[in-house]
Amino acid sequence: MCSGVPDVETAVEELCNGQGYLLLEDFFPRELVAEARERIYRRVEEEPARTSHFYGDEVNAAQARVWNLPAKGQVFRDLCADERMLALMRPILGDDLMLSSFAANVLHPGAQAQEPHVDYPYWDLHARKRWPRALNASYHLAVESVIPLDEFTVDNGATAIVPGSQKLACWPDPAEFAARQIRAIMRPGALLLFPALLWHAGQTNRSGASRATLLGSYTIKSIKPIEDWSRCIRRDEALGYDETMQGLLGVNYPYPAVMDALPGRSSEGARSRESILSEGEAGNGAN
Repeated sequence: MCSGVPDVETAVEELCNGQGYLLLEDFFPRELVAEARERIYRRVEEEPARTSHFYGDEVNAAQARVWNLPAKGQVFRDLCADERMLALMRPILGDDLMLSSFAANVLHPGAQAQEPHVDYPYWDLHARKRWPRALNASYHLAVESVIPLDEFTVDNGATAIVPGSQKLACWPDPAEFAARQIRAIMRPGALLLFPALLWHAGQTNRSGASRATLLGSYTIKSIKPIEDWSRCIRRDEALGYDETMQGLLGVNYPYPAVMDALPGRSSEGARSRESILSEGEAGNGAN
């Protein structure tokens, strides 16, 4: 756990080959977090129950999820597109990383623990026979962000994680999870980062108050996102977002495409027009 922003290379090494997580206290401004918190609790009251994951039953009245946050306020776009945070992810996921999901999770008193799991796009690793045999953690397809809007304590179900488990690339073993897990105790406005392969699970809220958090999932650009931004957010609205946010939502990413409807052209590869122009300019500069 540390305050401030760590050196990028140190952060990447820790996330990929070290303990597999970074917990950065006091990362986001207090006013921004307070606004996000007020909006989320209002949304929980206004919106019907939404789907969630890994709680073990079909209906969990003590748990609420609010999806599609980029479309629900500038405050959420500011949080999920924070450049300091993205700088820590880009060496892992590439400069063209995309936002797969940005949602809120609220655990009311009595909400039960999740089962230990890994996150999208790995989250059905329990069906191992469906996955490529050589799947491993030599490089990561997704990185998760957790931004607490309320204090995370042992009593209110602070997330449990297993340090180093991101290197295993397999579904959590419940006994090993119980033996090795630690709790992510943190203040509102902290930032917890970890690869999607890290074993983790929200825990039972045994307190008398609700706790809310913002959950972000970021992937390499060729992974289909969890939330279908092309249907969640009107294109004309998305085109009004800043360049970073448009990139995260894949506003101008062409795939999937109806290839029969595209004009005849060669648009990919090292010999694309952009690359040829860059090479030409470099060559001219050297003469």
